[in-house]
Amino acid sequence: MSASRQIIGRTVEKVSVQNYGDVLKAADGLITEDQIRTVEADAVVDTGATYLCLPPKVIKKLGLLFHTDVTVKTANGDAYQRLFLGAKAEIQGRSALVTVMENDLKTPPLIGYIILEELDLVVDPRTKTIIPNPTHEGKWTADLY
Repeated sequence: MSASRQIIGRTVEKVSVQNYGDVLKAADGLITEDQIRTVEADAVVDTGATYLCLPPKVIKKLGLLFHTDVTVKTANGDAYQRLFLGAKAEIQGRSALVTVMENDLKTPPLIGYIILEELDLVVDPRTKTIIPNPTHEGKWTADLY
């Protein structure tokens, strides 16, 4: 069953994000599983966004590593946002290592198209929910072309 839902014309999906460095430390027995920094958030699905986007306080709580600044194109012109590495994101039981873009303070968490593609999830326009790609009969499939 999908955890996505429509709120005021938007598709919202639960995403769990972990510090992947912590995941590796736990796998090596250096920390316990309950010490893995993890955040669950209701995120707006935005197929116009590129990355998984999180607020600064969430990125800080996760302890993600700053990577670089990038120029982003917005309706109000160019802006600069920061990218962070070291996150493992899970949506509907499918997970991937992802780059996280820092949101401004007014923008909610966003699920962009890269993570949707990587997890083989699509927005169902009829129900406005995220579903496994029907082209692949619900199986998690990666396209190589």
